[in-house]
Amino acid sequence: MCVVALASGQVPLSRSAESTAFRAIGIEPIVSPDAFRRFTVDLQLGDAEREAANLLLDDYASEMRQLLEDTRGRQEADRAQLDAALDGRIRLDAAALRQVRVSLRTIVADACRTADIRLDEMVEWATLLSPADAQAKAAATGNFYRTICLPEGNRDGLVDVEALASRAIGDELDASSLSAALSEYGDALAVIARTDSQHVRDSRIQDDLAALQGNSPERVTIQRDGAARWVSRMQLQDAAVQAVAAMLSPDAAAGWRMAADAALFPSICRPADAARAAAWVSDHADASVAETAAECVAAASDRLSTLRAEAVEILREGRAAGVDLDHEAAALVADATPLRMRYLRNSGERSVLEEDMLDCVLQPLTDGQRAAVRRVLLMGR
Repeated sequence: MCVVALASGQVPLSRSAESTAFRAIGIEPIVSPDAFRRFTVDLQLGDAEREAANLLLDDYASEMRQLLEDTRGRQEADRAQLDAALDGRIRLDAAALRQVRVSLRTIVADACRTADIRLDEMVEWATLLSPADAQAKAAATGNFYRTICLPEGNRDGLVDVEALASRAIGDELDASSLSAALSEYGDALAVIARTDSQHVRDSRIQDDLAALQGNSPERVTIQRDGAARWVSRMQLQDAAVQAVAAMLSPDAAAGWRMAADAALFPSICRPADAARAAAWVSDHADASVAETAAECVAAASDRLSTLRAEAVEILREGRAAGVDLDHEAAALVADATPLRMRYLRNSGERSVLEEDMLDCVLQPLTDGQRAAVRRVLLMGR
């Protein structure tokens, strides 16, 4: 997995700026100093060993920053050539233009391979410093990969359900009880965290290259391979979600399932713009206007929930059939056309409903309030 650490001994960019810089190029996720420190604690390093580990982190951060600079330089040269061709300043035929675009993606693939090597080196040396036994080292490494490879919300199911539950319902469950209930899940997730996230990353690059080269059969193969892995991964995730729900009251379990769906199916279960707008109205408008906004959301919430549940089920059917219906390459899988049509109809209904909800919330507001709400919605996207 492509990562970069913020070295403790350097003056770093802000965490968000560092993250943005690497994601803009395609190198992600980012290893924070906190993640590496937790890794050294799990490895049972003493003070002297931690000092040596910090040097490893500093070296790694320096190497990754150099990789970022080199990658940017290579991409800028290609982009300059592409821009010149598109502006008419130089002549490039279709094949040459395609090759420039291929080069842009190949550069990212090269950077990711280098980043993987650097991460492997850091992990290897850190574990060599550890006095822990082999089992403890393996557990520490697996948990480290869980931390750095699994984002909070991801449509590929690359989510740590235990970490999500700790954040979403931390007050409802004792941490030790949650950990005990999900111990087998944690062990299984630790095994696949890095390999699955690396596969998703590499498949994305391979699909981009296949699209540029007009290789539709390859794109279909990538879809089917990714879908098979998704189905296997989601069996693990579904079991963990259910295990957590079984520990909660019915109301808390319903809220938990909503939180899990939002993390595992973010393209469908993101907070509705109308709900976000109503929250702003509640804080900034008169009570009567806020009440109307809340009624707008409540009136459509059941229907929206039903449509979202249907969309999730259709997405699951698609993955089982070997296609990611949220991906534009889904159109290349001919036998998935009926599923695509169902999903498109559902998406259309959801879009119309959510637009109507938002219009209902905005209708009683002043022009200034509407503008403020739209700014809030735009900034949150």
